[in-house]
Amino acid sequence: MKKYIQISFFATVLCSVLLFSSCTDFLTEDNKAGETADLTYSTESGIRGLVSSCYAFARGIYGKEAGLGLCETGTDLFYFGQDNKQVPLNDYTLTSASLEMATTGNPSLDHYWELFYCAVDAANNAIKFVPQNKAISETTKNAYLGEAYFLRAFYNFHLVNVWGDVPYNDAPISSVSTEAYRVPEATIYDNILADLAQAETYFQSGNLVSKSVAKGRAYYWAARALKARVLLYKASWLRDTPSYALAAAEADAVIGSGEFSFYNNYFDGWDMKNEDITTNKEGIFAVTYSDKIGAADKENVIPKRYKTDASGAPLNYNEIITRKGYNGQGGSVMHMMFVSLWSNGCTDIKGDVFVRVVDAATETVKHTQTGVAVRVAEKYSPYSRGFTRYLPSLYLWETLESIRATDQRPEVTLLTAYTIAPGLEGSSTTYPLMKDTAIYYSPLDGNSSEGQAKQAWAKDRYRIQFAYNGDIPVYTSGNPAVAVPTSVGKPISDVYGNNRYADAKISGRSSFPAIQKFADNVYVSGFGTWETSKRDAIVLRLAEMYLIKAEAQINGAPGDALATINTLRDVRAIPGKVVENRRNGSVTIDTILEERAIELCGEQQRWFDLKRTHKLEQYVKERNAQASPNFDASIHYLRPIPQAQMDAVSNKSNAPAEGKFWQNPGY
Repeated sequence: MKKYIQISFFATVLCSVLLFSSCTDFLTEDNKAGETADLTYSTESGIRGLVSSCYAFARGIYGKEAGLGLCETGTDLFYFGQDNKQVPLNDYTLTSASLEMATTGNPSLDHYWELFYCAVDAANNAIKFVPQNKAISETTKNAYLGEAYFLRAFYNFHLVNVWGDVPYNDAPISSVSTEAYRVPEATIYDNILADLAQAETYFQSGNLVSKSVAKGRAYYWAARALKARVLLYKASWLRDTPSYALAAAEADAVIGSGEFSFYNNYFDGWDMKNEDITTNKEGIFAVTYSDKIGAADKENVIPKRYKTDASGAPLNYNEIITRKGYNGQGGSVMHMMFVSLWSNGCTDIKGDVFVRVVDAATETVKHTQTGVAVRVAEKYSPYSRGFTRYLPSLYLWETLESIRATDQRPEVTLLTAYTIAPGLEGSSTTYPLMKDTAIYYSPLDGNSSEGQAKQAWAKDRYRIQFAYNGDIPVYTSGNPAVAVPTSVGKPISDVYGNNRYADAKISGRSSFPAIQKFADNVYVSGFGTWETSKRDAIVLRLAEMYLIKAEAQINGAPGDALATINTLRDVRAIPGKVVENRRNGSVTIDTILEERAIELCGEQQRWFDLKRTHKLEQYVKERNAQASPNFDASIHYLRPIPQAQMDAVSNKSNAPAEGKFWQNPGY
């Protein structure tokens, strides 16, 4: 519901020294065409628009399909589903090729390279022009500078974690150069931390300390929380041991700030009633999305590219980055990324009990026996649209199930059953005994005695799919090292003796337990199931501060890592199960990463977590058979520099060399 950061993109002289041979203005909805940057940014509205525009680039990363692929996949937590658009990122077949506008098989690294550097340049312009502006107060200047330094750190943090040594810009780009220079990672980390220190100082001087004052913008405690994450990454990836204690101190300060608190009910942190970062008790910083749904509203869009077409008009980023949706104004798409073909899958349930809510004409389903129309919109809309982009790995499913009896998070995170709308009981022609459940995903071995009993009970009542084995398994094996989602239907059902499941849409790549914590459960009559959501993409949460603190503690920071983890586990426990939900024994990095999987799965951190802890190879080999055949530890801890960038520079080198620009090894 983010109505506070108004985005107006003003014309400015922003040309890329790194990216391509041409440059252009920001996309404008209020373009002061012909005005110079000096003139535009001397006004109150102009400088406000510049600072606000610095946030807009983040909407191309968080809450977006391509951003999810960049940050989360090719790890131990998710497999790619039937209609995944970024398989090369998932199975490590990616190359340096710049695929531009392709929306299938495109890692989008060329667009993200461009987007990150454009974002850094926007922040650099704010850092330059804010002090020169005479139309705003010193307090406002300080607040704006805090935001600009925070966001420059934020975007550079992504650059260095994706590509390693990268060019570092600390001033606005004013001319085109064909040379680029890669700066060591350690130097970039130091620059990021220096920017965050500057941000803290400016936020204090600008009275932008509390989240309640920030109203969706960056602020003092967001800078401290981001610093905790940056220090942890620096410590683990660069093996910089002293940074662990610094990370723990920052995390502890955020925890003790009094700004944030836990919900007693874990669901409340994800309920759409609390999706707004300004009111979410656990949220520290988010990429915000507006609740406006009119095509004329542009609060959710991202800027145009610097790169232009032949006529000089600025280009868009590809659709898996922009994702404007049918309303034309964009939003988060996380609610669609982990959803199976619940309504338009196998014909055993399609039509008579399930229908995807597309528009006002499909808000009802007729009861097969009575012919009575049953309104299903409010019930089915939260199930979202079956995009089958990602499904939980066997490891993630089993990990969540292992704490289901004591912890609230599995029930909120995983959707393991689809139920029909009230009024449709007894209407299924294929499951005549159906009363509520239509599809149930069981974590059991379908061939076990318990699994066989459940399969027998489900006959004529609902479709049951087991993690592995049984009539229709989700995965090919119960061994995470070799399990992959099934890809074909079953020619003849063991239970029914017919071909009702002989359809690839009933295979594991299309039908699986969903990740439901990103669901948009708000239905507006006539709009159908949302294609884009107003849900804020929360980037920093209170729970992460405990996980940072615990990880630092096992690496020498003061304190007891087990006690820190159990503090988080206590608030996530099912009422009455606090003691049972606590961990016991020693805490290792594997313990920490398991806790991060449970708490943060899908939140665009996992690839970076495994990379920075040097666990990526081990976990991929042990838990992701889709990715392991192609994974090469000598290559895949970094992403390839886009070929468009390599082609644009004149000082290329085949290997790292001073004054040269080189491709990452193996690409």
